[in-house]
Amino acid sequence: MKTLLYVFLFLVSFIAHCQSDTDKDVTILEKQNDDIYLAGDQINIKAPIHGDAVIAGGTIVVKDTISQDLIVAGGDITVKGYVHDDIRAAGGNLIIDTTVGDDVIIFGGEVHITEDAIIHGNLISFSGTIIVDGTIMGFVKASGGDLKINGKIAQGAEFRAEDLKINGEITGPTKMVAEDITIGDNAKFFDDVEYWSTSGAVDFKNSLVNTSANFNQDLAREEHDFPWEFFGIAAIGVWIFYILSAFLIILILNIFFRKFLSKTIVSLESNMIKNLGYGLIYLFGLPLLILICFVILIGIPIGLLLGAFYLFSILVGHLVVALLIAHYLNNKNQNSWGIWMLSFVALGIAIVLRFITFIPFLGALISLIIIAIAYGLIILSLKNNRSVVKLTES
Repeated sequence: MKTLLYVFLFLVSFIAHCQSDTDKDVTILEKQNDDIYLAGDQINIKAPIHGDAVIAGGTIVVKDTISQDLIVAGGDITVKGYVHDDIRAAGGNLIIDTTVGDDVIIFGGEVHITEDAIIHGNLISFSGTIIVDGTIMGFVKASGGDLKINGKIAQGAEFRAEDLKINGEITGPTKMVAEDITIGDNAKFFDDVEYWSTSGAVDFKNSLVNTSANFNQDLAREEHDFPWEFFGIAAIGVWIFYILSAFLIILILNIFFRKFLSKTIVSLESNMIKNLGYGLIYLFGLPLLILICFVILIGIPIGLLLGAFYLFSILVGHLVVALLIAHYLNNKNQNSWGIWMLSFVALGIAIVLRFITFIPFLGALISLIIIAIAYGLIILSLKNNRSVVKLTES
């Protein structure tokens, strides 16, 4: 059973060995020679990072070079430093004001690709407002409420929006679906254009350069049907919701039960079999107790209360496991991680565990075992302490 635990620790141990930081305000002023993981309210990158940068925070500003991927989530995100590889971003307001070596994939409220920005790969964006003033060397696929294309797109584009304004240049084939399409005086299309708009025919003025624009009614049917890409977008949306909600739950549990979890994890290795036994009793015995409460009429209120508690404990089981492993890593490596870093590491572990559960049969078995060990460990800790009061110490 100890071997099983070490397998999981191996899957996420890279997080503990990479450079990391967490605080209310984080500023990187010295060159980083490895991947870096940051979490905080305000984060500023003012030195080169020779690896991936994974960042979560409120306000994030990247002013120096990222030699590999930039993966970022936050409220306000500004990228001014050169990014050698891909950008994966999700947030409220996002500004790309730099050169990007490969693809950019963005989910956000407002997205602005500035005039000085050059993206050497593709741009994929699902956002409320999207403004493209820069140069996209690849293909653009954008869906949103308000799309404004003022820059240059080299390999074609596909737009879906409520309000679409084109005042830039598109070299490759273009497909446009929108309630309103406006073509500006500076717009240029150098390849075939297919479009559909609720207002019907669109005035392309002098924008068509040795090509033609065709109104395609089939695009309207594609818009109102559920295309396969919808399920891909929906799946991404579900994952984003899972990550955000999981992080919130982890953060809350960590704030209220941090000391308890740190003390509990000390006895993990020494009582592994015992932890598993107590955990299995909880997972299979508590439902039986709930059933008995429902059979006894006066026990129905207790049964409802226990049932709600049991259901919640099952739903957050992987998150509890992830938190315990994060605290274990912290103690094992004698780190001094704060609440933010512990929560960030636990989120990464939770995502790994979630992927493992997708394995047929084996995934479910592993999930059962690790959740049983986690809850057994907690039950034994409470039993040894003889008090639940310590559970609320911060």
